[in-house]
Amino acid sequence: MISKIKPVNLNLPNFSAVVYGYGMELPAYTLARGMIALSGKPVNLLGLYDFLLLDLPYSEESPILLVNGEMELKEIENVVRPLGVKGLLITCNDKSESQLKTVFLKGDMCEVNLSFSLVSWLTKNFSSPRTKRLTEELDLTDLGSWLGEIMKEIEPSLDFVLSPVLLPALNLMRENQGNKIKGFYEKDFSDSNVIYTGVDSMMGRRTAHQIRQWER
Repeated sequence: MISKIKPVNLNLPNFSAVVYGYGMELPAYTLARGMIALSGKPVNLLGLYDFLLLDLPYSEESPILLVNGEMELKEIENVVRPLGVKGLLITCNDKSESQLKTVFLKGDMCEVNLSFSLVSWLTKNFSSPRTKRLTEELDLTDLGSWLGEIMKEIEPSLDFVLSPVLLPALNLMRENQGNKIKGFYEKDFSDSNVIYTGVDSMMGRRTAHQIRQWER
């Protein structure tokens, strides 16, 4: 798995919105959160249909569109031509034919590689106190040993519950791990591994405590 993580160089234009289709939540949230954290600029983060039906008819966004689904790609094209939408489409679907400038990423774990690639682009284009730390974390040489230590704390027979910050990875993880992956707001899980970050550690620990209480 680790050998398949291969970020690529991206060149993004100026944009005011990040739009995502199904399964592209992780790279979309990565880009939007990174822009806010490193540049301090507000960025609209929109699901595809919010963008097409509610936002685009009333505004002139310059979006980065992260979309893979064939039907979603067709629906974008139905809007691009008549409304003259400008933006950049990034997709893992190499069958896409679009009027928009398009970047194709290929291979396994495409969405994960895209997320790493977007972080790399952010660190090269914005300077802030967080940039150096993010740049260091893009060095994946010790990823194997780090995962090994994490796996010692995980019980693979149990479900996994993702914390609020990690929710954008939900659909992607379900595609690879099935229904063992639960969202923070779901209530149909029993004893589970609770996965959280340093940012939302308080909520993660509280959830783990609640699950243990339910099991008694």
